[in-house]
Amino acid sequence: MTQDGEQEATPPWDAARVNLTSNELAPGVFAVMPDDVFEKDHVATTAGFVIGERSVLVVESMLNGDLASQLIGLVRQVTSKPIRFLVNTSYHGDHAYGNYLFPDSTVVIQHPATKRYMEESFEDDRRFMISLMGKGKGIERVQARAADITVPDMISVDLGGRLVEVRHFGFAQTPGDLVIWAPDAKVLWVGNMIQAPSPALPWLLEGRHKETITTLAHVRDFLPEDATIIPGHGRPMRPADIEFPLRYLRELDSAVRTAIAEGRSIEATLEAVAMAHYGEYSLFDWAHNSVNVPAAFRHLREPGGEVA
Repeated sequence: MTQDGEQEATPPWDAARVNLTSNELAPGVFAVMPDDVFEKDHVATTAGFVIGERSVLVVESMLNGDLASQLIGLVRQVTSKPIRFLVNTSYHGDHAYGNYLFPDSTVVIQHPATKRYMEESFEDDRRFMISLMGKGKGIERVQARAADITVPDMISVDLGGRLVEVRHFGFAQTPGDLVIWAPDAKVLWVGNMIQAPSPALPWLLEGRHKETITTLAHVRDFLPEDATIIPGHGRPMRPADIEFPLRYLRELDSAVRTAIAEGRSIEATLEAVAMAHYGEYSLFDWAHNSVNVPAAFRHLREPGGEVA
């Protein structure tokens, strides 16, 4: 309980207990994941790095300085080459708050919407993240650091003998979702557009589930079948695994549409759209009932939502 008697939120993971490990997926291409990534269906933030002949590109910077230091330390265990580029897949604090720990010479890359949000709303976002993740988790000490380069569509980054692509396929969880594609290794980092493999569900924190369906289908169709996907909070997966969140979102859309057509209230819709067969996900009640059903209901009821 807080001092004013309000119930504190239970964080999805404890930032003070995360131990990051690196896994070399191909020569010079590393996924960085919490050490419990194969034990749970939703873990702390994943990251990664790609090493070229001249320099290194890092994906994500984590929630706080301690985790950013762990990530940089994993890079330094295998190479002394300069970290020339750092890409944030979104503005979410657990993907971008550690930017300030990277060298001044590191070029930070974000989508324009992510840069704008971090420049305009950082303090509000920091307060939200403290309320979500808890006090004393290092969030109080982070400093804002937004993009040096923005990517509205796609750029190729030359690390020396190796190109890495930074792409925007469209809205999936935020307006500024970026993915990082290492084509020679067939590895794709997607951030929170995919939380984790089945049974994990998408989080429609900003609604717009129809756009999320379109974007995820686009990503799936872009990838070769044997590609490796590093989701935002889970173990590596294959392109075929994207069918699970797509199936969930399509079923959610259909069920909420039906409830609205029957004239149900949001409370009655929550009962009608129970979708308990997806209930194996450890965060199901929060993600489905508190976030996704209300978000889909609002989106489909608003002007232009097709059943308004």
